[in-house]
This record gives sequence, C-alpha cells and structure tokens, in this order.
Amino acid sequence: MSEKIRLLPAVDARALDGTEYRLPSELGGERNLIAVAFERHHQDDVDSWLGDFAELEDEHPGLITYEMPTISRRFGPARRVIDGKMASAIPDPKTRARTITSYTDVNRVRDSLGLPDTSEIAVIVCDRNGVVSWLARGKRSDDAAAELRAALAD
Repeated sequence: MSEKIRLLPAVDARALDGTEYRLPSELGGERNLIAVAFERHHQDDVDSWLGDFAELEDEHPGLITYEMPTISRRFGPARRVIDGKMASAIPDPKTRARTITSYTDVNRVRDSLGLPDTSEIAVIVCDRNGVVSWLARGKRSDDAAAELRAALAD
C-alpha cells in the first residue's frame, strides 16, 4: 500500500508586511521550509526551530523559510487586530515578511497534510506545487533536526 501524498493545500494568505500570497504556488523557494502553527501557544515550538531554519536557509540555495499561523476563517473579521499584534511583536522586517497568516478552513489544511489533529505544529518541506517531501510534528528535537538536514541533503 502506498503512502498518501501530503500536500500544502491552496490557501490565500498575507504576510505580516502586507504582501498577499496564494499558497503554495507563490512561495518564494524552489523548496520551502514552513512551520505551520494552529494555536497561539504553539509559538514556543515554532521558535525552537528558528535557529535551524536560519542555518539551513544559508546552507541550501533555493530554500526559503516561513512561519505560517493557520487560523480558523471565523476569526477573519479580527484579522487586522490579530495580525497587528503579531507584527508589533516582531521587530525584524525579514521575519514579518516570512510570517504568513492564513485565515482558512483549518481542518482542510490538517487533513491535506495528513495530521491527526492540530495539537502540535507541523514543520514541512514543500515545493511550489505543495508536495510535502518531509514533515515532523512538534517542538524541535535533535532527531527531527537531523532528519530534516538529511532530507534537505537529498
């Protein structure tokens, strides 16, 4: 039995610098390393990966890293406030440009990525077609970081 292909589904998103995106086709890298978060309290888990993200982006031309807060579309009317609070907490313009919020059907994203639930972040590597070549869940671990490095070396 073959494993189901995991995909980052098509979603509309906006970076905290105001740039609009249609994901995954408008992602900037040939390969894209994305921390997909579903809850506010996931930020610490996302932050645990950011050192690796910076190193890997330097080591792999064509790789671009992103944070993708994935928020239920029911919060869409509060987007200006929510995104504004996130942007004000991020002083670095590059980080604001790489933090892309999507107010969407969270279950569709979860299902497309093959996640059992949204209790943990998903860290993915995908191309501009959304095809996921690597996925881990949760806070950074040495084993997961080593797996990610090996996946990017292929």
